Amino acid sequence: MTTTDFGVDCLAFDTGGTVFDWHSGVLESFRRAGVNAGVTADWAALTKTWRKLSTDYVKRLTIENDGQMDQDMDDVLHATLKDTLSAHGVRGLEDEADSLVHGWRTLPPWPDAVEGLARLRTRFVVVSFTILRTALVIEASRRAGIQWDAVFSCEMTGLYKTAPASYRNTARWLDAPPDRVILATAHNNDLTAAHANGFRTAFIRRPAEWGGDQHPDPQPAKEAEWIADDIVHLADLLGV
Repeated sequence: MTTTDFGVDCLAFDTGGTVFDWHSGVLESFRRAGVNAGVTADWAALTKTWRKLSTDYVKRLTIENDGQMDQDMDDVLHATLKDTLSAHGVRGLEDEADSLVHGWRTLPPWPDAVEGLARLRTRFVVVSFTILRTALVIEASRRAGIQWDAVFSCEMTGLYKTAPASYRNTARWLDAPPDRVILATAHNNDLTAAHANGFRTAFIRRPAEWGGDQHPDPQPAKEAEWIADDIVHLADLLGV
């Protein structure tokens, strides 16, 4: 691997929210499902609830099981979709469940993602490091024209972020010391966990991640070494 002035060889990107715009993608899937089923609802509210319930579900299971989870994200999305619809009193979408879960594979990239990642790959090894399913990231990336050097999904080991072993696995698979890998993310819990496991860290601002509502991480954690407005800006900061 090529040594750089920053002492970094690789970048590992959180993917859902940092590279892909889950809110716009899931919202559109709900709208299509509503048209198909003849159902109307506050689709933006359902989108946010589904994301919150699914991430809380993963967090709860992994905390209870030392980072391990024997379900994949499709299982999680199916389980929490039922709770999401129930929480909003929405009926009539039961037959759309498979298409709604599959809709996560069509998430659009943020406008800066394709250019920014391509630039970074000219100098660094760039991988997806995600709790999303491998097949989901592959399909969404191919649709978007995004190329990775590898996709590291937590489903491969059943060890999910923010378990320390998930970060150690990523460094091991890259054959790189953690301090030669930047974890790039829009989420402070991911960033601080990576820092605690020896990674360098970059915070990517995504103020519109929750559809323009207040972002849970409006400011980067103090452990952030680079703070970028988007992925193109991160490439600028890294001199690419």
